[in-house]
Amino acid sequence: MSYGDQTLMGEVEVKSSIEDRQALVKRVQEIGGVFVREVAQEDVYFTHPCRDLKERDEALRLRREGSETILTFKGKKAGGMAKVREELEVGVASFKEASAILKRLGFVEGLVVRKRRAVYVVGDVEVSLDSVEGLGEFVEVEAKAAAAGIDTEEGLQLLDCAKLKVFDVADRLGLQRDRLSTASYLELLESASSSSSALR
Repeated sequence: MSYGDQTLMGEVEVKSSIEDRQALVKRVQEIGGVFVREVAQEDVYFTHPCRDLKERDEALRLRREGSETILTFKGKKAGGMAKVREELEVGVASFKEASAILKRLGFVEGLVVRKRRAVYVVGDVEVSLDSVEGLGEFVEVEAKAAAAGIDTEEGLQLLDCAKLKVFDVADRLGLQRDRLSTASYLELLESASSSSSALR
């Protein structure tokens, strides 16, 4: 979607569950990965009675990471082996106040995703090792592309380039393509919650 001359960000991402975190850390370092930071993240997802975000394959997230708070809108995912979608982010001064504003506008808090994330970079690709509450250990490989519109010719070319970089790093990490997932942690938690409810 294009908004005049505004530069929009698209993300390309794949993830996989992992069994041996330390072995993967070693592999990241072997392919030149540079450690950036380790953080605790709390992601609160919001729903709205007048806009079915799940049905539209969209997401509105308020993330708390240390002293920082980030509000993120994620657009509809494109099909394919990698998750490709529009991503708009803005930093806000206060998690509490931002949450209050959203609630005043009719948004309702939904699921909360909590994780411990160790971030590495391999070139301009970000590799995150995540310990996700209720799900376990995962690796996420992500690249971003900025263009005047992610559905423009320029945007599509940049996203294709980002896909190649993501799969190149995933392959070099030894991740099996048939185990790669485009599901978000929100979707994985929803699926786990539904499965748990069905067994009761």
